[in-house]
Amino acid sequence: MKRINDTKKIEQWLAEGNILSYFDTPDLTFYAYSYEKGEYITSQNKRMDEMLFLIEGTVRVYGIRDDGSISPVNMLKSPTIIGDIEFSEQGVSPFFAEAATSVICLALSVKKYREQLDHDYRFLHMLLRFYADKLQLFSMVDSVVATIEERLLLYMRNECPFYELKGIEAATMQLRCSRRQLQRILKKLCMEKKIEKTGKGRYRLISPE
Repeated sequence: MKRINDTKKIEQWLAEGNILSYFDTPDLTFYAYSYEKGEYITSQNKRMDEMLFLIEGTVRVYGIRDDGSISPVNMLKSPTIIGDIEFSEQGVSPFFAEAATSVICLALSVKKYREQLDHDYRFLHMLLRFYADKLQLFSMVDSVVATIEERLLLYMRNECPFYELKGIEAATMQLRCSRRQLQRILKKLCMEKKIEKTGKGRYRLISPE
């Protein structure tokens, strides 16, 4: 992890991401971090006192089960934030967040601005939207349908732009299944003419309705 203090670059990222629109609080000071692939951004044994706004790259989020195996949670891309749950849990992170590619995040100190943020209605409404997105994703892949095949079809129908899945690894995180399981189901659905392969790691629903 490297801290970025280039003021002009930070101002550019703030503008491109429309980050200041998330806040009523004036005169907030932002800085930035860059992470190399494989670096941890958050972990369960590390307190987090910052709100991170993902600008570039992809972040893998997962938990660790009691037996030491990985429990996939999600793959994050911009625009999104890291630290929303930690804000409500006083810095305690329930998951590991790892840079799946090179990553750049804008950062805001929660420790410095906690009092203002606790009374910032626009910021708090932004947190609610991100919480709702997480709940919707979890309920969709866990509760509505039983099998991985059903979850995959629902995911492609409701979450994939133009009904096209792009990237096997990202889908395994979203659906919380193994790569082997997903590839077997994708092959089966292709044979049944329910989906078609459009490129490497890319599949599209043939009949979305």
